[in-house]
Amino acid sequence: MLGTARSSKAKTSWIQIAVLLVALVFFFAPWIAAAAFGFSRPGEGLTFTPATEALTNPRGIEAIKETLLITAATTVMMLALLVPTVVFVNLKAPKLATIVEMVSVMPLVVPAVALVSGASEFYRILLPGFINSRWSLVPLYVILVMPLCYRAIDAGVKTLHLDTLFAAAASLGDTQWSTLIRVVLPNLRVSILSASLLCIAMCLSEFAMASLLLHYTFPVYMVEISSTNPRGIAALSFITTVITWLLLASISRLSRSQKQP
Repeated sequence: MLGTARSSKAKTSWIQIAVLLVALVFFFAPWIAAAAFGFSRPGEGLTFTPATEALTNPRGIEAIKETLLITAATTVMMLALLVPTVVFVNLKAPKLATIVEMVSVMPLVVPAVALVSGASEFYRILLPGFINSRWSLVPLYVILVMPLCYRAIDAGVKTLHLDTLFAAAASLGDTQWSTLIRVVLPNLRVSILSASLLCIAMCLSEFAMASLLLHYTFPVYMVEISSTNPRGIAALSFITTVITWLLLASISRLSRSQKQP
């Protein structure tokens, strides 16, 4: 009986190792292949020239600046809208939480083409000149990231005892907005960082809306030069992935340090 149990346990262990190896190959093989292709040239071996050419291209610099400005504005607007909303729903109207969650997932079922078409008509009627501005993408991006960012912030808010925090602050003469800024926000820093990372990742990769509204962002630039410098695009994709992983690792480490006594 003991030998059978050991044999079964060893078999299970080998199956787990095999599944882990397959998963590692599945996730890392494309990543390694992109790096090998992007940081090499026939006859030159390892080189950063393709990535340097893609980054130093005047059109590329213009696209990167455009994307960084839009990303910063989208992140700030997303936090300014969602953090007070999530806190209010959990504190004052918990019965509306289900309805708000249902509304927050609506962007997942609305195609980007339909959203851009509706926004274009809205802009033309109320703000005709705004559609040509880079900032016209910001409200659309906020809508696009709302399903994921809402849940990232909501998960952090649900771990707090909001009633106790606001009641204690009110007993000391503090206002609700002051309590939100000075007490609640510091306790939500991991959730806010997670939501911000999701927002940044989406802004750095969104192509359809920017292309339909004729804005020259970084994803549009990558698609444009993919036919002339495919190795540079592969290198930039690899670098972007590494930066995203580093951000995820830093947020995970911050979250663990916050949970420690």
